[in-house]
Amino acid sequence: MRLLLVEDNQNQREILEGFLVKNGFDVITAADGEEGIKLFKENIVDIVITDFRMPHKNGLEVLREVRQINPLAAVIIVTAFSDVNDAVSVIKEGAIDYILKPVNLQELLTKIKAIRTHLNVQKESNAVLYKIPELDISTTFVSKSQKIRDILSIVQRVAVNSATLLITGESGTGKEVIAEIVHKLSPRKHKKLVTVNCAALPDNLLESELFGHLKGSFTGATYDRKGRFEEADGGTIFLDEIGDISPPMQVKLLRILQNMTFEPVGSSKSKTVDVRIIAATNKNLENEIVKGNFREDLYYRLNVVPIHLPPLRQRKEDIPLLIDHFLEELAVKNIISFSRNALMKMVSCNWPGNIRQLHNTVIRLVTLTRNDLISEEDLEITFSNLDQKEMENQTLAGIQKEHIKKVLEICSGNQVKAAEMLGIHRNTLARKIKEFNL
Repeated sequence: MRLLLVEDNQNQREILEGFLVKNGFDVITAADGEEGIKLFKENIVDIVITDFRMPHKNGLEVLREVRQINPLAAVIIVTAFSDVNDAVSVIKEGAIDYILKPVNLQELLTKIKAIRTHLNVQKESNAVLYKIPELDISTTFVSKSQKIRDILSIVQRVAVNSATLLITGESGTGKEVIAEIVHKLSPRKHKKLVTVNCAALPDNLLESELFGHLKGSFTGATYDRKGRFEEADGGTIFLDEIGDISPPMQVKLLRILQNMTFEPVGSSKSKTVDVRIIAATNKNLENEIVKGNFREDLYYRLNVVPIHLPPLRQRKEDIPLLIDHFLEELAVKNIISFSRNALMKMVSCNWPGNIRQLHNTVIRLVTLTRNDLISEEDLEITFSNLDQKEMENQTLAGIQKEHIKKVLEICSGNQVKAAEMLGIHRNTLARKIKEFNL
């Protein structure tokens, strides 16, 4: 177990370091908060012991940054008696405990041992799936994050009516899962939930996919075909990547949002359906409106109930739960687990591909590991060649480019396999390859 000791008083720092090393702990030290955060980023640290009053960066600031970088690390605040009220307040910020100056070494040792025990069982004690209460549905959204709980509270309230939802968030954050939960909680749950990836098809095929077509309406139309809106009649349609549809298709979609009527391709007769619409996008549609890429009237028709899913880097406390969940899905939880250092490293990553990327990474690790304990070395083999500092300095597009490049190398250029590993449609991968000039 590694400890980071942040103390600006040299004598106090040396006394505490000597005592902790003597008791078998791996200790690294910092003379102020700024140096402490630098060392925390560079090392796998289980417990941070930090003074409250320090120049440059005080104990509260250290705590907040530690929690943001890796919420699995425990923080103990060391404080003078006069600062007890401040110390108690940092417990609310996420510190696990505080200790008064002058430090009683045996008391400190007792607290550290208690924290070590807590950390050893934390993985099991926190492995709880958030389930919508009192409802018999199979869909779960794995989280203990307050942000996600707030979102699920909104979902429960809006699911009972037919209001149009617009779900936003980066790729891989779980937008389709939220759509499934809304459908399963709604009165429409006994009818179909139909999913359409709007970015995967060109305009002529997308129109036919959504609205259907008559035999002979275009080359290859050898029979009448129902569209996805008609398929979803009485149920729900989920329009994923809605921000990628063209302006002409936006006009056609606007009409069905206004009065639930449409014409199949090649027909002059209107059809009417009763469908709940849930749309999703990883784009900022307000910015797209300013650029002239998205219709403002369509945006307001879609954005009746907005739901924004935070990226995984803003809910890092959920990463251990998600890993446990994926191991259970793979039926290997009792056979394969992560070492604490490996788990800490997984938590410290930013995951630009969010839950989807984490899921795929766990699958690859389980597939490739030869042991029953996944280690840091296993992560090095699986992760991109980019180190953490490079990832922090790169744009999201740059990280995506490097990740796609790496997966294509692993798949020997096979785009079908690469798209499957990345968890995206093959057409989306082809578009990214062209965009990044790979």
